[in-house]
Amino acid sequence: MEKTSLNSKKAIENSRSSLKKALVGTADLDVSWVSKLYSDSDWPMAPDSLTFVVSLIANLKPKHILEFGSGISTYVMAKACTLLNLGCKITSIDHDPEFGEEIAKRYLTTLKTSNQINFIFAPLVARSFGGKHLPSYYIKQEQAESVGPADLILIDGPPSYLGGREGILYQAMDYSTPGTIALLDDANRNEEKNIIHNWRDTLGNKVEINLLTELKKGLGAVIIHEPIKKDDLYSHKINLTELDILALISKNERFILVDDEMSVRKNIDSMLKVLNFTERNGKYWKPSDAEEAIQEFERLRGLGAKYIVFVWPSFWWFKHYSGFYSYLKSNFQCIIKNSRLVIFAL
Repeated sequence: MEKTSLNSKKAIENSRSSLKKALVGTADLDVSWVSKLYSDSDWPMAPDSLTFVVSLIANLKPKHILEFGSGISTYVMAKACTLLNLGCKITSIDHDPEFGEEIAKRYLTTLKTSNQINFIFAPLVARSFGGKHLPSYYIKQEQAESVGPADLILIDGPPSYLGGREGILYQAMDYSTPGTIALLDDANRNEEKNIIHNWRDTLGNKVEINLLTELKKGLGAVIIHEPIKKDDLYSHKINLTELDILALISKNERFILVDDEMSVRKNIDSMLKVLNFTERNGKYWKPSDAEEAIQEFERLRGLGAKYIVFVWPSFWWFKHYSGFYSYLKSNFQCIIKNSRLVIFAL
């Protein structure tokens, strides 16, 4: 265990060092060819981001690169690996059955290492990641077996109009090890800023996120400290949420808990004084409207509740009982609001 931990720390530190060196650039590496690939289209990565990726490859020396969203970046990474004699395997996944093949024909036929690139067509599907349904790539079992752990992951798809990229890092965790670097393109856009915010909330200290805002379109550089597998993400979110609640609320303070799926209730119930908002006489209960929700809230506040806590499976309350939510916002201070928790001090 200690040896594994030591190896993980070395891998993480190596990734940190590689990112810093890549930002400075690689003086002895000719990257002038990258700018010649520039396109006025919004689709490709910006030349400065592509140049950074080439520099990162030169410093990190990955054995396997995993890409979500094929494009010019596929060619750039393949050519960089060729120039550096890395013999690196590249797996490029795209939801469009024609796009990856077009890129291969247009660019990769000139590369000697094009046979080291594995294009995978994977349609987009909605999957639950920690209780939140998000787009992901449907990778068949036989395809997944051909992917394997990656040193560098580039997330450049799917586009926002097809649901965006938040779920892709969660999906990529299954192909990560401590020290794996995941790059998110277009990190200066509002959609991607929100994605990075949600990654921080959902993954906590399992990742280290660097924002490279100086690049034209921005890049998010995520160093993975400990991969959270898809099947473990829900319980990980629960643990983080419990820690937030326990750090804020003392054992002597009563609080109202809105938690439809009882995701945190089991552990919190035994440690804190919980007033369950969705129960009447020990049975599940929902207010008929916002006015009834306010009345029940005030009844429980009268019992000495100091906070009301909403856990993410109950966020639907904010729209369904919008009048109740407006009442809370108008009369009480919201002290925590993230993708897992909303807490008002009463």
